[in-house]
Amino acid sequence: MRYSHFRRFHVTILVGIAVLTLVFSSDGIAQEGKSSLSGRVIAAKGKPVAGLELAIKPVEIKEPRDMVPRMPFASWLRAVTDKDGRFSFHNIDAGSSQFVMFPESASNYEIISLEVGDLTFYSTAFLQNFPTWFGKLTFTIEPGTHLEDVVVNVKPPRMRIRGRVLLKDGTPLTNTDISLTVRRRRRETTLFILPSGGSAGSSGRGVRTDAEGYFVSYYPDETAEYSVIVKCDGASAKSRWFRLKAGQRNDELVLVLKDLEEHRVSRKERVKARLAAWAVNPANDHAYKRIQCDSWEDAKAKAAAENAHLVAINDAAEQKWLEALYPEKAFFWIGLRVPEKGGTWQWNNSEPVTYTNWITSQKPNNVSTDAREIPIAIEFFSKRWMVMGTENPFLPMVKHAILEKEDISTEPAEATQ
Repeated sequence: MRYSHFRRFHVTILVGIAVLTLVFSSDGIAQEGKSSLSGRVIAAKGKPVAGLELAIKPVEIKEPRDMVPRMPFASWLRAVTDKDGRFSFHNIDAGSSQFVMFPESASNYEIISLEVGDLTFYSTAFLQNFPTWFGKLTFTIEPGTHLEDVVVNVKPPRMRIRGRVLLKDGTPLTNTDISLTVRRRRRETTLFILPSGGSAGSSGRGVRTDAEGYFVSYYPDETAEYSVIVKCDGASAKSRWFRLKAGQRNDELVLVLKDLEEHRVSRKERVKARLAAWAVNPANDHAYKRIQCDSWEDAKAKAAAENAHLVAINDAAEQKWLEALYPEKAFFWIGLRVPEKGGTWQWNNSEPVTYTNWITSQKPNNVSTDAREIPIAIEFFSKRWMVMGTENPFLPMVKHAILEKEDISTEPAEATQ
């Protein structure tokens, strides 16, 4: 591997809810300006892959375990491998990016790994039982860095179903989370048109369409009939049954969500009503409400405007009740901050802290608190508490808070749990 004025290269891999960043550096002085990346694509036994379309997809973390484009699709850098499998990208910006095939979910190859010098980074994006959006190799190159001789190992895709989701006007449903169910039925007959018993099954999971509206499922693993159902915000579409033999692929599926906009309008109204509602905990007669906010300070101000405070969780029973009330995978600010060194632990409403529910790796004794108080949020997955310092990669994801009010006599609750 060769480094041209190479200073630093980050390879970031999303593993569970943790982000692993590896840094390579040399004494070379990088030139000012944007970066470049070049190398070659090879398949089995080192055979170069010619005519393969590649792209640099600029991304950012928007939701837990999820990276979404941070630039319009038309601005992605693209390249095509030559007869020797070589490619080159220039003018790569300084943000995080993913190295992807093009179209992203419609290529005739899958990335197995990237070789960077003596290190090899493996993608889990197309492994069995892994969601395709999870495990794509994500990197950041500092401005002026020129990374050369990267080796991209690829292979033809295995048995799969690839589809495209369209709206009723024919435009693709791009970069959107959908629910995907693949149904299977197998008939015990040598004549496909004659039913003769057999077995059935299905696989359902959440997937994200790519920048052209495509999705991929690797559930097909045997000769059988298959049908696909996609759902988004209450709208759904279903394909006809089709047959795949072992090793075959269906890459031409098209599903149209004809009434998605109508369902979205209805959903927004339901969400708006829920956000406006207070739910009463029968164990303490306190009322709770979820709000949207920009920061812990913004949440505190919005709580005060409603004669409430950010939630104070005083025991395990209250914690469990809140988990049942707000089961969605989201972060929530609570009314607690790590005090400055030597300060007193207390809730936003001045109550003492009598109960805690920390994520082990995020206990406050592992956090430096000399400079200022640091707010705390309920983590999206385990529902334990996480310290949200400025260097926490999940800080931008905290967009909600839980309010608590002891006296609701002037504003009765609209929901109970």
